Amino acid sequence: MQLKPVPLALCALSSTAGLMSFHSLAAQQAEAEKMTTVVVTATRIEQPLSETNGSVAVITSEDIAREGSTELYDVLSHEPGVSVSGGAGRPQTITIRGMSGNRIAVIKDGVKVADGYGASDLNDVAGHNSFDLGDVKQIEVVKGADSSLYGSGAIGGVVVLTSKTASDYLASEDHYAGLEAGYSGISDKYTSTLTTAARLGDTAHLVRLSYWQGSESKNHDQSLYLRDIDGFNAALSSEWFLNDSWMLKGKAEYYQQQMRREQGIPPTQPDGGGWQASSFLEEGETTTLSVRAGAEWEGEALLAEQADINLYYRQTDTLSDKDIAMQRTQEGLVFKRRQSERRAFNDHLIGLSADLQQRAAHGEVEHAIAWGMELESMLHERPVSKRVADWSGDTQQDSVPFASARTHSLGVYLHDDIHWGKWNLVPGLRFDYQQMSSEVDDSIGGYPLHELSSSELSPSLSLAYQWTADLNAYLSYSHGFLAPSYAKAYGFVPHLSSDLGNFVIRPNADLEAETSDNLELGAKYDDGQFAVYGAVFYSVFDNFISEKTIGWNEAAKYAEVQYQNLDGVKTYGAEMSVSYWFSERLNLVSKLGIVDGEDEHGEPIRTLTPLEGNSMLLYQQDSWQGFVRVNYAGAMDKVPSCQDELGISQRCAATSGWMTLDAGAGFNLSPDFRINASVHNLFDRQYTRYQDVAGVSEAQTTFSTEPGRYFSVNAKYRF
Repeated sequence: MQLKPVPLALCALSSTAGLMSFHSLAAQQAEAEKMTTVVVTATRIEQPLSETNGSVAVITSEDIAREGSTELYDVLSHEPGVSVSGGAGRPQTITIRGMSGNRIAVIKDGVKVADGYGASDLNDVAGHNSFDLGDVKQIEVVKGADSSLYGSGAIGGVVVLTSKTASDYLASEDHYAGLEAGYSGISDKYTSTLTTAARLGDTAHLVRLSYWQGSESKNHDQSLYLRDIDGFNAALSSEWFLNDSWMLKGKAEYYQQQMRREQGIPPTQPDGGGWQASSFLEEGETTTLSVRAGAEWEGEALLAEQADINLYYRQTDTLSDKDIAMQRTQEGLVFKRRQSERRAFNDHLIGLSADLQQRAAHGEVEHAIAWGMELESMLHERPVSKRVADWSGDTQQDSVPFASARTHSLGVYLHDDIHWGKWNLVPGLRFDYQQMSSEVDDSIGGYPLHELSSSELSPSLSLAYQWTADLNAYLSYSHGFLAPSYAKAYGFVPHLSSDLGNFVIRPNADLEAETSDNLELGAKYDDGQFAVYGAVFYSVFDNFISEKTIGWNEAAKYAEVQYQNLDGVKTYGAEMSVSYWFSERLNLVSKLGIVDGEDEHGEPIRTLTPLEGNSMLLYQQDSWQGFVRVNYAGAMDKVPSCQDELGISQRCAATSGWMTLDAGAGFNLSPDFRINASVHNLFDRQYTRYQDVAGVSEAQTTFSTEPGRYFSVNAKYRF
């Protein structure tokens, strides 16, 4: 069965964001409606979405433009079972079916993006948003573990981003030049982009230059200390078509975003509270340099008919500087102190990958085989420099709370998509080996460090039956794993103050990899006019890595905490998506999902999702389209326990149900000029999404409301 990619023009009117087959019209055709299906590649083998044996969401660049989205937070917020905390100017953490942080693999153009940084996988320092969304062609979200294809980190899900190439802009033309501009009211963010592409003989080249300026995402009453942000992205990609079989390709990209805030409160001081900031300056910068060179081949050989080979390098550095002058009054005396701090988070990756495909037929049995390998080496560093000047003197302290470490990894996978009549069987297997060691010292904080190795076999198996031409059902099993991160194995982090909750995190180089076993039962019906996708899932996570208090240091008066492998965590839930075309112009789409779960003690885990969904009505004509969407969520009171500032256990924050309304329209003002505009939270509803306050006490939710009414607009002009 030959599967061909869907032309980009036919994807432009996608209304299902990839959760079902969708209806598209070419702008020049007014006759009979034409039906097509999204082709997904997150499974390594291109296939229509209605034929994938699992839950995959697809968001196209046209969907992103229609919404005016500029952040992962905006793009993924309408997918059942998926949520993103944070926003512009803040770290963004993706949660899929109850798993978050680095338990979700984020891959851009075949390369994993930098890890997020934050305690308990709350990425409160740096998230997964160290790249520009402006040139993204398609985002595919695999819901549930996929380590049999993507290895460590894909224990909870995978987000695959694919960038546009010169061929996507040129189509049948030899030259392209365009300007894009936009505004997003959620963060007063202005964006502008210049894109040029050219076909020169047997080569095609693309240059994109983007710039943006704005502020941190707002809450409802705009009471946050907002950071100002500005950034730019420059990308050059080329394709060289050597002959009918070989294409060489290369891409170089540089991303930089800077943040600045001049308001804030002093950090906790070891000699108690009462300090007030007389001046505050926080500056941050995130840069990503990525370079990739590769080749694609098509032909006839014993082991493959397609091959994609890539050599790549990615360097992501996040730098945070704080300079705070503070004072307090005690017994009539004024005490002053100045504290400056610099924290760096460096994540450098070099790798080689090869992905191959082969199709074969044996009688009535058809095989689509995908196999390949990855070889990577990654360096992790988090140095800290701190200076304090007060009446007692001027002290400089340089520390490395996390030992610099290098990780070497090898992954080899094999998948076979087997069709036999109405049956579809897809077995898969991947082997991963990872070795991590300290780059500098063999101890940290007086505790010994040693080399940490992990290996894992990750199988997957799915079985589907095509009941009719429009209906299929499937049962799938997948295994996921996450090798211990250096932050949890090689960290010695004191949290000391005058409060009662003092503790020190000790290293643990004996951690074992986390694993998950996932079952999903689903069905997909799509007759071209009416489509229903539904799935229920159940996942069990073993050797879950989390903090555990292991002792008390009486002399220094602090608790000793260590990351350890704990007993199982389980999650379960359901998702459904329905689409109906009333006519060739009017489409209704509804999505709904819920994620439940608990730890080994029966207590709810932090990253659950209440019953949440949306319903969108999309109307389209040849020259314009419009949409109205209702977003809704139920109340969430199934929450874990938290600790207040004094270490006293209490119930974590809960949230009430809510409903909001969004609307937007897009216009082709000319064949070369298009504009999209949208308004979000039309009735200015004040509400809080549970995902933004999950796992924190009620006292910490003051600034966590969602933004009020805001507008987005973007325009694209082709010269």
